[in-house]
Amino acid sequence: MKIYYFLKDFFISKKVFFVDEQFLFENAINEIEAQHLIAIDTEFVWRNTYFPKLSLIQISTGKKIYIFDCFVLNVSKLNKVLSDKNIIKIFHSSRGDLSVINNCLGMKVQNIFDTQLAEDVLNYSDGSQISYKKIVSKYLFKNISKSETNSDWEKRPLREEQKDYAAEDVRYLHQIMKIQNKKLIKKKKLDYFYSLCTREKKLGEEDFLKSRLRRFLKKSRHISDQEIRIFNWREHEAKKLNVPPSHVIEERDIKKLEKIIKENKLDNFRWMIKKNISRERFLNYFS
Repeated sequence: MKIYYFLKDFFISKKVFFVDEQFLFENAINEIEAQHLIAIDTEFVWRNTYFPKLSLIQISTGKKIYIFDCFVLNVSKLNKVLSDKNIIKIFHSSRGDLSVINNCLGMKVQNIFDTQLAEDVLNYSDGSQISYKKIVSKYLFKNISKSETNSDWEKRPLREEQKDYAAEDVRYLHQIMKIQNKKLIKKKKLDYFYSLCTREKKLGEEDFLKSRLRRFLKKSRHISDQEIRIFNWREHEAKKLNVPPSHVIEERDIKKLEKIIKENKLDNFRWMIKKNISRERFLNYFS
């Protein structure tokens, strides 16, 4: 089976279309809507903002790969595709992509197949997660380049190497999914696998504050209610300013701030809060 998919890709390679004009996007969506199986990936920038900036959405059909430039396109019609329960959407490590699609576009994806999760189920994973590069090598004997992983997806025009990298991220997901699906059926684990996909979707579409608070609470058993209040205030402030929470207050300073509030020594907090406007709001909120 692996040899078959290797030879199939060698002789019948998918053609790549970089789409940055609206009429071409709408033509592509009309074609994608007719599919029952598509592969999806995203490229985004998330350095100095609270919300990620969605740069590209890549969608692979059976024969074509579309790369949509989200900086110039109105991709609202994509919602019909993503929400269609009759179209299976293949991802590798879906949580990040689902989070970006939800938070940047306000869209929720229905009916996902996560190849990373499938591999975990098939191999009784100890929690280590297989990379896309490794899973392509395992199933299709291909060594793909990941040299553009940390590329600047905000800069335009994109380089050809970036476009090639983006296309590769969805090129092989159909073949991998089909192999995994047969294995899951054979091992009678398909229902269990889809239950994990449902859980992953829920986590991916979770509000940033909720997911970050859960991680914060896991770090210690001795987090006070006041620390949680400071954490939540920091999150709302970062969201308001569209900056990373650490640009408002470093997480390591939350406990120090709790002590300052408790001792009513609010003049001592100023060096911990980096922005003047945030200092004023903090003082008004906690004084």
